Amino acid sequence: MSEPLSPVISIGGVAEAMGVTPGAVRKWEASGLIPPAIRVQPGSRRVYRVDDLTMIRERVEAKRAAGRQQSDRVSVA
Repeated sequence: MSEPLSPVISIGGVAEAMGVTPGAVRKWEASGLIPPAIRVQPGSRRVYRVDDLTMIRERVEAKRAAGRQQSDRVSVA
């Protein structure tokens, strides 16, 4: 008997959950910040495992926090 498939969420769903555009999610994927999307066929819609949403959120929040810390170090001349 095969394992049940994990529920998936569209790229738009991930973007909405993170408060960004689908283009931002594509950039995160291209940069390696988040794992590659699942594609059933070449050229098909991008979907992500719902189980990965927590990990995606953690990585993005860590990146945002690092960006804030760096901007805090910049002094105004």
